Amino acid sequence: MSALFITGTDTGVGKTFVGCALAHALRARGRRVAVMKPIETGVGDVPEDAARLRAAADDGAPLDAICPFRFRAPLAPAVAARLEGRTIDVGELVDAIRRRAADADILLVEGAGGLLVPVEGRTTWAEVAARAGLPLLIVAANRLGTVNHCALTTRVAAAAGLAVRGFVLSQPAAETDVSAATNAETIADLTGLRCLGVVGHQVAPADAASALDLDALL
Repeated sequence: MSALFITGTDTGVGKTFVGCALAHALRARGRRVAVMKPIETGVGDVPEDAARLRAAADDGAPLDAICPFRFRAPLAPAVAARLEGRTIDVGELVDAIRRRAADADILLVEGAGGLLVPVEGRTTWAEVAARAGLPLLIVAANRLGTVNHCALTTRVAAAAGLAVRGFVLSQPAAETDVSAATNAETIADLTGLRCLGVVGHQVAPADAASALDLDALL
């Protein structure tokens, strides 16, 4: 694995947290890690998700290289860009990902939202990942409804010809429900994917790193 695209089943499911945990885990294995959050929306002065990934990976690249497209409105990239009178050049985006992949042993790329979120026009993250040749890691919240969300994401990935390395369940909120005890097994049985980790709420990314199955991922 020289690059990995971290996608979510929804927004706010813990993609950045899992990306940071994965960066810590890979660094502990002696890997040189680079990161990208190619597009971040809802940005004020600093792209916070990109900055968190950069710190976790100890990536020395400037934020402009890690997060080349930033928009103020917390909306899908295509919508946020349109509100600012801007466009996102998908070819330029893919080229930027490829350049960054040459900077380290492993590049972690975090999307914005899920695979069918529009990046420019009708072009979605699924097409971006396919053009960049990136396999996927699916991140989902460990709560009721996640079985369906993971199954849908898996089918979208298959239709786009994308390889999926597995899924990670996170707990972005303090509250949980009875489904949390069975979600991982149910999703694995339904999709054929391997669960690569279940991480709890308010665990530090460095501590959550030990919950990830790197051997299966690598």
